[in-house]
Amino acid sequence: MKRDEPDNLDLLAAEYVIGTLTGRARRAFERRMQRDRFVQRQVQAWEERLLPLALFIAPVAPSPAVWAAVASRVGVAPGRGRWRALAATLAAVAVLGFGWVIWQELRPVPPQAAAVLATEAGAELWRVEVSADAEYVRVETVGAVRHPDARSLELWALPADEAPVSLGLMPTQGRVRLVLDERQRDAIARAANVAVSDEPRGGSPTGAPTGPVLYVAALART
Repeated sequence: MKRDEPDNLDLLAAEYVIGTLTGRARRAFERRMQRDRFVQRQVQAWEERLLPLALFIAPVAPSPAVWAAVASRVGVAPGRGRWRALAATLAAVAVLGFGWVIWQELRPVPPQAAAVLATEAGAELWRVEVSADAEYVRVETVGAVRHPDARSLELWALPADEAPVSLGLMPTQGRVRLVLDERQRDAIARAANVAVSDEPRGGSPTGAPTGPVLYVAALART
């Protein structure tokens, strides 16, 4: 698996959030995160996904020595208990505020559009879903796809009365997430259908379908 594949980036984001990504790998991931919005969103999604788990952990009172060390660093007199009161207040605010936000974010979000690509006999091959924010298209193989290894299957958005726009290559098994650029997002927003064409290995060399169109399906808007 390549490091730039979406599923691998998702795994790295998870390791980063829980703290198991360390050393040079962590520093390299942080540099990538600073310049890549997709990686930033992956990290944010994992932070929001894992935060509710903290609500089920019973609080543990730190020892007086720990409180004294913290108070010394922040310049608060530990004997007066102000630091403890401040910490308790901040914790309560975080639980109440973030708890509601996380509940909103973690609710299942339906795709904005979906299509099922099938054979002429009706055998389903792929399910295609356009994310609610139109940032990516998820393609999942749901049937037996048989295609020569020397060729590729390419997914196209078909805006009405306009040239097809490539969305990426189809899997022959498993699933992929195709991150969309602005042109692709615009095309999928105006498309009534998607199609799959037979192309040279790696995809069309011209930016338009060069081989036969094998499958076409209507996009159902939700």
